[in-house]
Amino acid sequence: MTSFTGFSQLAPALAKSLGQVADCSVMVFTILSGFVITHLLLERREPYPRYIVRRFLRIYPVYAVALLAGIGGTYLAFDTFLSHPWGDLTPATQRMLMQSESLASGDFPWHLAAHLSMLHGAISSQVLYESQYMFLGPAWSLSLEWQFYLVAPLVVALATHRLGQVLLTALAIWGYGLYTQGVFGEFMLPSVLPGAGLYFGVGIATRFLLKAGVGISAFPLALLMLGAGLLMNATGTTPILVWAAFVCMMLLKNEPTADPVSQGARWTFAKAFASPIARWLGDRSYATYLIHMPIVQLVTWVCVRQFGMGLVPTALTVVLVAVPGTLIASMLLHRYVELLAIQWGRRPSRLAPVADRAAG
Repeated sequence: MTSFTGFSQLAPALAKSLGQVADCSVMVFTILSGFVITHLLLERREPYPRYIVRRFLRIYPVYAVALLAGIGGTYLAFDTFLSHPWGDLTPATQRMLMQSESLASGDFPWHLAAHLSMLHGAISSQVLYESQYMFLGPAWSLSLEWQFYLVAPLVVALATHRLGQVLLTALAIWGYGLYTQGVFGEFMLPSVLPGAGLYFGVGIATRFLLKAGVGISAFPLALLMLGAGLLMNATGTTPILVWAAFVCMMLLKNEPTADPVSQGARWTFAKAFASPIARWLGDRSYATYLIHMPIVQLVTWVCVRQFGMGLVPTALTVVLVAVPGTLIASMLLHRYVELLAIQWGRRPSRLAPVADRAAG
């Protein structure tokens, strides 16, 4: 988002740090997804068609609305920045120019088809330029999730056997090796399943390792710090360490203790994930994540093309207008699109015929 507000030009170091935090957060969510989907498949055994229809209804309706807005936002961004309104401070113009040329050269139908299938993240830039980012940047991770959903039942079934666990681990390591060597093509972020399979694997393994009633009496802060120190020079480990801290807080027993670290961890966990505000924001987080970019693009276009604002006024206006605008849009999407689709998917009388037709 920083590239569409001018923030990356005003504070490049901070913008880079925020980008790294955002990327880390997405990978932590990838681990969480591996954990949650594995739990769902183990606890709710249902036919594949029923499972995949439920997953589809959970994510696609909001995505479809955000995608439509994102297509419009993409062309607004082209109109805003390809004229270089802020001179050398104008962000990302070279990439936007190549994106614009890709769409103008006849690739629009292919980009649209890739996005409608939610497999755009699996297509390298050599095949379709920046397929993972075109139209709706945040949806690169949604494509990754969908790729995992498609194969998750098979993966979890194999993981219930020791030999299957070994084979899956070897396959994930091999696939990641091929990804890093560029065998699958060029990706700016691991939006293709082999590039993120190890993260899903951490979540899957966590679910199989945790048993009912397992808990810890003290938060192992020193152990986590030691692990962080040992892995400081290893790339891609930060999301795993964050996940380890999250799991420790989940397992921390709610019992009286004189240990201030454990008490602080329990209080932090409750405030961050169990408070009414956290739950309210969490319920709308999916819609917020997808719709914020088109809103930022729209507000930026109005500031630059309609009012001729400079870099600093545009950045301030985006913060003041796009943030509440995103919250309002996410509330509407959550209430009138997301919840309705989820409720529809929970009705066996309506879902069964769809699943049966898919099975046939």
